[in-house]
Amino acid sequence: MKHFLILSCLLLAMAASGQSIQLPAIPDSLRTPESRAAFLVEHYWDLYPFGQSTKRAELAVEQSLVNYIDLFRLVPLENAQASLAATMRQASEEKRTLFLFYNLFEKYLYDLASPMRDERLFLPVLTAFLDSPILKEEDKVRPEYLLKIVRQNQVGSIASDFSITFRDGTQQNLLALPARPTLLYFYDPDCDDCRLLSAELERNADINRLIREDHLQIVAIYTGEDTDYWKETSAHIPSTWLCGYDDRFTILNDELYALPGFPTLYILDEDKRVVRKEASLEAVMQEIARLCVAKSE
Repeated sequence: MKHFLILSCLLLAMAASGQSIQLPAIPDSLRTPESRAAFLVEHYWDLYPFGQSTKRAELAVEQSLVNYIDLFRLVPLENAQASLAATMRQASEEKRTLFLFYNLFEKYLYDLASPMRDERLFLPVLTAFLDSPILKEEDKVRPEYLLKIVRQNQVGSIASDFSITFRDGTQQNLLALPARPTLLYFYDPDCDDCRLLSAELERNADINRLIREDHLQIVAIYTGEDTDYWKETSAHIPSTWLCGYDDRFTILNDELYALPGFPTLYILDEDKRVVRKEASLEAVMQEIARLCVAKSE
């Protein structure tokens, strides 16, 4: 019933949006919401004029693409990934259309400000884009860099390991830390946003309780080279958090983690597998709520 309501609402929204892209008719033989959504995801762009795109059709692409991405919550991840790869291959019939689709997918599936951001979906877009025979090498510079970043620390993978020197001078690798859910918090002492985030996390009662009862650890990491300045300022990080710096400077030198700015947050499970990458504060609070529920069960 839930999938039926979601699919019905999405189809009504598409019709109300006035988009000019014609959608394929869903066969009457497909009766379940899941099968109808799967068909629509697979055939969504069948009637779009790839290779002979008009300005009018291009103007309708962005809203249509948003609706298309919204359908992915109704199908398995592998279906969505296969559909995205196929769409990019179709768009590859002409360079202008290929860049139109690629840029929109980057905007909605990779941009940090997008509520639809999902690197698992952006990965097949990048791969198919780079496989296009119509591109020149200079067209691939940024996508190749993004592909490297997206492949690092994918959700479900073990987080990249590095050595940490803590405030008391002891050293330990990330993966050797106690087996408990971890908020990996990359920060800079001069970052105003970092100070605001630290204050918000520090005053959260649920976070403090989970830390106190060993159900969560926050690991604040400085990645820069001015370790003397870090030592002077590290006292501003709450004493209940682990705070240290990358003593071998491998995070930046080897580009171990995607750090688009500070603060940058990663959520790891008790086995140090990545749960959320470049997580928003909202995502952190959702995970904190989940941990609180799990602890009470």
